Amino acid sequence: MFRYRNTKAFKFICLTLACSVLLTSCHSTQYVSLQDDYNAKLNGKTHAEIIELLGPPDRTASNGKDGEILIYEVKSQKGSSANGKFTNSINLTETKKQTNVFIDGNKVCYNVTTDDVKEEKVFDKKKTIVGLGLVGILTVWLLIAASESGN
Repeated sequence: MFRYRNTKAFKFICLTLACSVLLTSCHSTQYVSLQDDYNAKLNGKTHAEIIELLGPPDRTASNGKDGEILIYEVKSQKGSSANGKFTNSINLTETKKQTNVFIDGNKVCYNVTTDDVKEEKVFDKKKTIVGLGLVGILTVWLLIAASESGN
């Protein structure tokens, strides 16, 4: 079954697979708040402009002064099968994200708070150095093995 494991082609395939696994692990995912993005987009906009951009709020509340808070809620569900592909049992996870747009007495937005996030891939220097080191060691090992076998 493994009679080709000492050939150069087999070693090259192993090296290629190892490199691809190691180098794809150099990124990690982090979640970044969208609050700054929302503030940059909505601060200074009028009540009417915000309604035009985001639509009508799910509800409103007083800000304790002469303005109001426009409250937007987004509910989402993710499902996964409990017993494999063909099952009636599904696990649902519900998440709720809320965005509050603060409007002053002049009907102008002055602040936005949100728990909405976005995924970002982050380059991890430590993982990259370790991955490249392992690739280098693996390459040297394959070159030595290939020269000893004479293939």
